[in-house]
Amino acid sequence: MDRLKQFFRGSRKGAATIEFVTVLPLVIFMCLFVWQFIVIGMAVMEAQSVLKEGVRLAASSGDAKLAEREGRSSFQGSDYYSLDSYQVEIKDEKAIAKAKVRIKVLFMSSSPFTYSSSAKTPIYDDTNSQMAGSMMLAGPLMTSGGKFGPPVANMRMTSPFGGRNDPMGRGYRNHTGVDFGASEGTPIYAAGDGVVTRAGAARGYGNLIVISHGNGLETWYAHMYSHQIGVHVGQRVKRGDHIAGVGSAGNSTGAHLHFEVRVNGQPVNPVPYLGGG
Repeated sequence: MDRLKQFFRGSRKGAATIEFVTVLPLVIFMCLFVWQFIVIGMAVMEAQSVLKEGVRLAASSGDAKLAEREGRSSFQGSDYYSLDSYQVEIKDEKAIAKAKVRIKVLFMSSSPFTYSSSAKTPIYDDTNSQMAGSMMLAGPLMTSGGKFGPPVANMRMTSPFGGRNDPMGRGYRNHTGVDFGASEGTPIYAAGDGVVTRAGAARGYGNLIVISHGNGLETWYAHMYSHQIGVHVGQRVKRGDHIAGVGSAGNSTGAHLHFEVRVNGQPVNPVPYLGGG
């Protein structure tokens, strides 16, 4: 009986050893597989970052070569992926960036994986924006004494200030600004002289630009894409300056400008400030 017990103990140990030898390579393979996907994800995110920065800089400065140099220098890379090619150009009134990233495949360094992508945005034409600003100042909206100029050339209001049924399906909510419908890339202008106090990501707004006009008065511009932002915090702007492009980032069902006027932090109806009564 003792010999039989010893036999079964030995059999179990042998089976455990076989299982361990069988499972261990599988675990190692799975870890390497996950790591490969992490590397790919890091490479893709960095490529998208330099693409967005490239078109933003080219669109705001008009200098494609500068944007290309800055993009190349900002790409960090690693031992596992590198920037194979990066090109920024301005064509047909648009800033266009293209990037190709070379990603190493574990244990197959001679056969790397490549990821290619591109981004584009309308250029920020300061001359055109100033002309548009001048035309707005002389337009009919200013004849009734509005404090601010129109933030978009053709103010087609698609949603007023106040209570409304939320377009995202979240019930009846207070709308803290007004929405102006426009096609993607339509220029957004500063409604008045001031200083940019915010320019970047902002939860439901997607991206947000805030301009302080002094004495607690602010204008807010929302839903543009990050690469469409043409100003930075601390920058002084004039009424009619081209500051961004219309987008559909954040809680948005289509391309439009969400525009707010705030007094001491509280949203008020923007229409009287735009000369609409």
